Amino acid sequence: MAPARAKTARACLSGMFAMAIADGAVMANPVRDAATRLNTSAKKAPRALTVEDTKRLVELFHVSPRATELDLADLVDWMLATGARIGEVLALRIGQTAGRPLLDLDAGTWEVNGTAVRIPKRGMGVQPRTKTAAGWRIIAVPAFAVDMVRRRLESPHRPDTELVFPTPVTGTLRDPTNVSTDMRQLLDSFECDVCNGTGFQPATNRTAAGRPVRCAEGPWSWVTSHTFRKTVATRLDEAGFTPRQVADQLGHANPSMTLDVYFGRQVVSAEAARVLGR
Repeated sequence: MAPARAKTARACLSGMFAMAIADGAVMANPVRDAATRLNTSAKKAPRALTVEDTKRLVELFHVSPRATELDLADLVDWMLATGARIGEVLALRIGQTAGRPLLDLDAGTWEVNGTAVRIPKRGMGVQPRTKTAAGWRIIAVPAFAVDMVRRRLESPHRPDTELVFPTPVTGTLRDPTNVSTDMRQLLDSFECDVCNGTGFQPATNRTAAGRPVRCAEGPWSWVTSHTFRKTVATRLDEAGFTPRQVADQLGHANPSMTLDVYFGRQVVSAEAARVLGR
């Protein structure tokens, strides 16, 4: 059993025995008196992209025809510029809330107040709240990312939508799961000699359902969309930002989460935009 699940099970059982003692059913709590099993397994250190890795990966996304077709290069740029979750990025839109712009390009700020989710029996929609209460935040955006959004909004081929990163063809809200899948295949394919740049194992290797099997042998196969958040946290940490400042940038309630998981209030200092700029 995983350590976290074991801890939860122990707490539940201990509570049950405490109730039993109160009712006079038992005289002692064996769970409370039992020795706690120590978790001696090593915890993986967070892994982020180096500055050189980031530059190379951004280049690969921008020169990839498949990434262009899927409109992923700008999306990756925005994630690396802000550290936002993929659902928050897909929910990025123009417009106003409470009389103020969600995305203020003149001020270079973005109010993160929603996330893209799939609603049962209704399809995709923007949930008017973030993953956690601390996820609501106003963050400063680097100049290069502001310029990128301006370019997208001024494009004559832009669909009629408030979304900044809609689906390329229909202009509707993207599904984070589908985007993560497309990104996964691209990352597996980049500079991989084993799969010859396809992202999949040879056609002879298929799942029981006949689907292709991903190739995880490429130099970028370890990267996920969440790696971009860890990269932002690491860049800010290296620049001397406090855990509290980095937690506010990422939308964490507790800096301890940022320290434990992401290092390898409300309006965050504009210095973050300078550090994340190019």
